[in-house]
Amino acid sequence: MKTVRINDKPYKVAESWAECTEEQKIRLLPLQLVELNEDEDPMGAGKLKALALKVLLPELGKYLADLTDDHWFSLGRLTKWIWSTKISEKPFESFSLDGVAYLLPDDNFSNTTAVEIAIANIQYLAFTRPEKPNPASVRLLIATLCRPARKDLKTFQKSVDWSGDKREEYNTILAEERSVQFGRLPFGVIMAVTQYFEAMNGRFLKQYQDVYEPDPNAEEEAPLYLNGEGLVTTLMDIAKDGVFGDFDKVCRQNGHTIWLYLRDNNKKIKRANARALRETD
Repeated sequence: MKTVRINDKPYKVAESWAECTEEQKIRLLPLQLVELNEDEDPMGAGKLKALALKVLLPELGKYLADLTDDHWFSLGRLTKWIWSTKISEKPFESFSLDGVAYLLPDDNFSNTTAVEIAIANIQYLAFTRPEKPNPASVRLLIATLCRPARKDLKTFQKSVDWSGDKREEYNTILAEERSVQFGRLPFGVIMAVTQYFEAMNGRFLKQYQDVYEPDPNAEEEAPLYLNGEGLVTTLMDIAKDGVFGDFDKVCRQNGHTIWLYLRDNNKKIKRANARALRETD
């Protein structure tokens, strides 16, 4: 937090998303939709900063008559991080719509199943693809990850199946139905969850980057799927191995368990290919 003094009174101003309240995040994030261009549009940039300051420093309204241009310039500099940084950690535990609280997944996909990760990536790719992006996919992404608490939570927590996930089990039909309702969510909530997913997913994929590293001893082939469907078919292939059970059981496995299995498989395949190449030589 940054401490600023106005008329000799100290006030705390957030310097990062982590220091913001839930309300501040929801109100500030939509400002990112407008570019902060101080060089070409200083007046517009000034208005954006003023809007941000109203959220970061609500008490400012009491001192408007006392603020000079130098004061505004100095205070405005405290808002630049809003446009230069994104949400990287869980922004809030849940959000509410129509009286229902929707829980966000825990960081690092620690309580998230393999099928959720696969479907969420498919929806994210559909939303962010350069050609004909699908705006509805971002709502499906949120509906996939954010769900109400299980009705049998207390019983589930005492069972041997307790996974640490308080959310109800993922259901494709329910996610599609809720995604329509999520069209009424504030932009700030949508942006907060999406940016949280981006950061978390990036860390997850980096953790298992060797799963996707091509085998230098294998022939190059064009990918079978371009929109992420391969993530689901990979789960189908794992089900054929029978290690975790049928497809439904594979889908319900924790994401880290499945990706660790994929990493192990990939390493063994590379080793086998390298050994075969040496024996051929």
